[in-house]
Amino acid sequence: MSVSTTDLAPVFSHDGQGWHPRREAQGPFGGMHGGAASALAVGEMEITAATRGLGALVSAHVYLLRPLPLTEIESRMTPVREGGRIAVLENELHADGKLQTKAVACFQRPATIDGLPGAPKDPVFDPESFSAWEMPEFFAQNTQQGFLDLVDIRDTHHEDGTRAKWFRLHRPFHSAPTPFSDAMAVADVSTLFTVTDSGTRPNAAGWPNADLSFHLSRMPQGEWIGVAQRGDWWGDGRGFTESEIFDIYGRIGRSCQSAVLLPLPE
Repeated sequence: MSVSTTDLAPVFSHDGQGWHPRREAQGPFGGMHGGAASALAVGEMEITAATRGLGALVSAHVYLLRPLPLTEIESRMTPVREGGRIAVLENELHADGKLQTKAVACFQRPATIDGLPGAPKDPVFDPESFSAWEMPEFFAQNTQQGFLDLVDIRDTHHEDGTRAKWFRLHRPFHSAPTPFSDAMAVADVSTLFTVTDSGTRPNAAGWPNADLSFHLSRMPQGEWIGVAQRGDWWGDGRGFTESEIFDIYGRIGRSCQSAVLLPLPE
């Protein structure tokens, strides 16, 4: 039986002055990386849009300028467009006197279109039946608590041979529901799984992503998010990861990220 995330304190809390993250928000190299930063920046816009009736989040793009420190974080949200069916918001995260993360999100109010399907009702995936993901030895040497401790991870193969990971959060990121940014946050670790699925550590000292772009055709339903990832790495230090995103009812979107491959020390 899973523990309801609504019974647990969220990863991010706000004291009226700034945001305060729990330690699990940090990445493997210290500080908060793409997943948690996206969950904070986009999640705040998702909550704000819900209170203003701006519609559902359909896309978001996050620029990860620096790892966010685990200190008080100031957010600065700006409406770019409100009105009609489309709304666009921007959000900046500042800490230690510096701009750390910049995000932009697009929202769309619904409209009834006759003859087109609604949300599916019949599940096609059963993540509970998939095997628990086993962390490779070369990566498990990092023992500090971090982002991967926030999720139950299951491992499976798609029919085309692509390996997929399924995620279920152990605790919510925010005190209000944020289904889009929850899915975006777990999609950020796609590049990690292109590495771990290869079975060996690649010839790079690290592979942080500079950005994360996320599109959903509909909101995820249920606790589980599936991510089927594939990536390309090149000798000039560039990498690219793209992933299909699923809930238990089928495919719901796609994510892309540009990876920065770091040379090994001489």
